[in-house]
Amino acid sequence: MIALFLTIALVPIFRRLAYALHVVDLPQERKVHTTAMPKTGGLAMAVGITVPLLLWAPKNSIFPFLMIALLIIVGAGFLDDIMEFRSLVKFAAQILAALIVVVLGGIKIKNCGVLLPEGVLLADWLSIPLTVFVLVGITNAINLADGLDGLAGGISVLIFVVIGCLGLQDGNYFVVIVAAAVVGALFGFLRYNTFPATIFMGDAGSQMLGFLAGSLALWLTQGDLVLSPFLPLLLLGFPILDTLTVMLERLYYGRSPFVADKNHFHHRLMRFGFFHSEAVLMVYALQSIMVGAAFWLRYFNDWVILLVYGSLSLVILLVFFVAGRYKWRLRKSEKIDVHELQRRLSELYRLTLLIKFLFCSLQVNLGFVLLVIVVPVNPIPVWFCFSAWGALTLLLVVRCFKPERSGLVLRWIFYLVVPTLIYLGEQAHYGACDLWLWGWMETVCNLAFVLLVVFSLLVLRFTRRAGYRSTPLDFLILIVAILVPAIIPRGLTGVPLGLVVAKTLALFFAFEVVLEESRSPNRWLELMIGLVLLIVGVKRFELWFPSLR
Repeated sequence: MIALFLTIALVPIFRRLAYALHVVDLPQERKVHTTAMPKTGGLAMAVGITVPLLLWAPKNSIFPFLMIALLIIVGAGFLDDIMEFRSLVKFAAQILAALIVVVLGGIKIKNCGVLLPEGVLLADWLSIPLTVFVLVGITNAINLADGLDGLAGGISVLIFVVIGCLGLQDGNYFVVIVAAAVVGALFGFLRYNTFPATIFMGDAGSQMLGFLAGSLALWLTQGDLVLSPFLPLLLLGFPILDTLTVMLERLYYGRSPFVADKNHFHHRLMRFGFFHSEAVLMVYALQSIMVGAAFWLRYFNDWVILLVYGSLSLVILLVFFVAGRYKWRLRKSEKIDVHELQRRLSELYRLTLLIKFLFCSLQVNLGFVLLVIVVPVNPIPVWFCFSAWGALTLLLVVRCFKPERSGLVLRWIFYLVVPTLIYLGEQAHYGACDLWLWGWMETVCNLAFVLLVVFSLLVLRFTRRAGYRSTPLDFLILIVAILVPAIIPRGLTGVPLGLVVAKTLALFFAFEVVLEESRSPNRWLELMIGLVLLIVGVKRFELWFPSLR
């Protein structure tokens, strides 16, 4: 949360700094964007990641050297964003950072699995240069993947989510905290980087993500003899495949492998007729398959992992080759004639009453669900009680003095309070339900959550307003929400994470639809959330003063 909110708060500041220092990415022939874009988002992410690591990361032997290496990577990347260094200068900084974590931090590729006889490890004279080469390669693979809005950030979210889950199962809590901080910072950054983006991460951000991903992946797989040393191939599967394919193609045609062009997979997807956001979603889907395979095959034989990665890569390359050879292109539907559009709008106008009924039903159902999830929760943690009172005070102050900001404040309060309430409720297994509403409350509650999704979809289906619209970030959140509960055992959390995530997403979806589709400031929504915060505070107040019950 610290990484998330720090990044969200710092991105606008660094965006203004980019324009002041002229750290912008200008449009070029090989670029997709058409206007000058600030590229200081990586600095905001770096601060968002560093602060929680300094506060909570275990201060083990690798921590100081990883921080020094990140300082070099981010600093050199930012200078490159300003002055556009030559390739040799970039590689020099990356090699220096890699040598620090390899030689001083101890991250080395010693175990090569089935490629060496059992029990044989690489000597340092071979291990050190090999590890440096791999780290530099991964760093540039993520850097080269940063070609579309939200692409490198979304790929990195998927990578670090699975790395964090592997670290959790392995008991390596340093990896867990670093991965969690990176994911938080990435979601904060993607708030501004999802198509259409208002800021880029620049080389400072993309190289930082690649270096961290490579370092953590190697540390996990080389330090744990149970995990296959070839697992990073799947964890970083799509960026590695994209980079190798592009560089080999450049060498085949007699060009320098370091000269940029528009032959990356995401560029080809757009040439096939995919829109910007559709191309990003396709890459998300392919990378999701890769990281999902990495997790499920984490204990399998090395040959199985190599075979799966080779097969997936071959299928991807074959599809792109055939599509390029036969010049496949998606056929987009033709634009609707103006008169036809007017006719359809007139037909939809007859559904006004239905839309109003559905929207009112959605509002009432949302309010009912909010009350259902807050009333049974018992006991209320002290920190949550004080947070609720603080949030309620903030909401009232903003409503009185800055009403135009109330929507933003309302959104953040909702995002923080609702998942906590659902988690606490599932943790207590709704113990109060047997006494409250005679035990059938859980069934009614589950039905209400289903109706939330149904009413939300129906409102979006019939509405004529340009309100809520999904983005690639929404689908990325959905992928992560499905992935995390599936790979984290219930024993580690004490609650059914899948159910918690499903209920949270249903509420988030309904909340966004109500907020965006409302034709006026939604006082009703503010009232309901304020009531929820008040109930949280009062329930804890009763625990402190039982004589007042």
